[in-house]
Amino acid sequence: MASNKNHLYQYTIEHGINPKEFSIITEAEKNRWAMGCFRGDLKRDIRFYRGGIERKEDPRKYCKFLIDQDRLIGEELLRHSILKSGLSTIWLDDLMKEWEEIHT
Repeated sequence: MASNKNHLYQYTIEHGINPKEFSIITEAEKNRWAMGCFRGDLKRDIRFYRGGIERKEDPRKYCKFLIDQDRLIGEELLRHSILKSGLSTIWLDDLMKEWEEIHT
């Protein structure tokens, strides 16, 4: 989990964001991600990105995607919840790898 926190910190520095402000998460945000929305939202984004690439279009022109901050926070909260329950994060790692491959 330390590598994810480093990833969040690195993101804030690269984008000129105060790391302390970036890490303030409301209870509503925690509940949103804890209820499994993150996985579904990210899978949807991956599908739309793939479709746009296949059509040689930029899907960001007509579809709203998770912003980097939401994606990073969602991943961190979900990972923490999974690890806390003693389950494996392999599926989350695979999903995040798939996102990175399709998004870049």
